[in-house]
Amino acid sequence: MSDDLFEQRRAERRYALNFLDYEILSAAGEIRGRGLARTLNVSEAGLRLETGQFFEPGQLLRITLGLGNELVQVMGRVVNSRPETDDLCSSGVVYIEFDPADRITYQKYFAALKKSLDQ
Repeated sequence: MSDDLFEQRRAERRYALNFLDYEILSAAGEIRGRGLARTLNVSEAGLRLETGQFFEPGQLLRITLGLGNELVQVMGRVVNSRPETDDLCSSGVVYIEFDPADRITYQKYFAALKKSLDQ
């Protein structure tokens, strides 16, 4: 898809700006921190978020996305993180676990977003 060294996505992405809440989790599932971020783009397999925090690859995040009038929660693993400015970092996150109902809601949102941007 790109010659960018940080680029690792294989799924088609759609540019969408949504705010999200995240919790940083330990390997045992304990909450180690939390914060707010915004999505830069989304795909069926993950997203790129922008926040004031740098994440190490492998970091587990519990993400709550606001999609229209719906809230969707997903577990994700950071695959890469890079500084964008002195104050902001962007991180690629691959989805690793969805509640089945949240997965359906997310897939409907992504399909509608894709359709609206393809027109």
